[in-house]
Amino acid sequence: MTTTDGDLHADEIDEQFVPRPRRGVSFVEVDDELVIAAPADGGHFDAHWLDRTAAVVWRTLDGSTTLEGLIDELSDAFAADRDVVRADVLELARSLGRAGLLEAVVAEPPPAPTASRPHGLPLGTPVPAWNLRDLAGREVASDDFAGRQYVLVNWSPSCGFCVRVASELAALTDALHAENIGLVLLASGNATTNRHLLEETGLACTVVLQDDLQVFRGLGTPCAYLVDADGRLASELAVGAGQVPALLRRVLGKS
Repeated sequence: MTTTDGDLHADEIDEQFVPRPRRGVSFVEVDDELVIAAPADGGHFDAHWLDRTAAVVWRTLDGSTTLEGLIDELSDAFAADRDVVRADVLELARSLGRAGLLEAVVAEPPPAPTASRPHGLPLGTPVPAWNLRDLAGREVASDDFAGRQYVLVNWSPSCGFCVRVASELAALTDALHAENIGLVLLASGNATTNRHLLEETGLACTVVLQDDLQVFRGLGTPCAYLVDADGRLASELAVGAGQVPALLRRVLGKS
């Protein structure tokens, strides 16, 4: 699709779409990542954080190349599986479109946030049993953590706050292991993107691919709970790049 009438919805973006950054959008590079500022109603700007991989894609949006051509170029340049690159590029383009960062795509802003902090679930709530695949395709189940505590984190490798906090979590993993406390990232995205972030930051923990676990439904990333040895919530919900590492430090008695 090469429409320029502004009626294209993000979910309709396919390989024939020619992405062009919206006029008035500016960005600044921060440690190989990008912070994009886009004009918003009321004279202010909305900020959007792109991680290193997404920043590479953003820089290639020249307004003349289709996503199909871009996918081919990136898969050749990085010797990556084309299907994996295709899925990532299409999802990124749709996310940029929803955020109002692309010409000819209808912006779909999320509902206005409320001032209240998410309350989370009550202490003692049983965590639904889960059985998911890790980054190597192996099955990992909640039963594997029976009899010991673990911190369960709602995670996304494309979330700027998760990227920023990953090294801080990595610095705590040895202490968690010494205390036999697990760290489980319930991650969106694919195995390749998640593995890249772990390798880049030195974060060594269990990562399982997302299956919309009920305890995090409707919540953003990162957020986390401590789960006790009986599989019940043993902490209030920790929200954001400040509270999630703080929860780990409290569990370790470091705060």
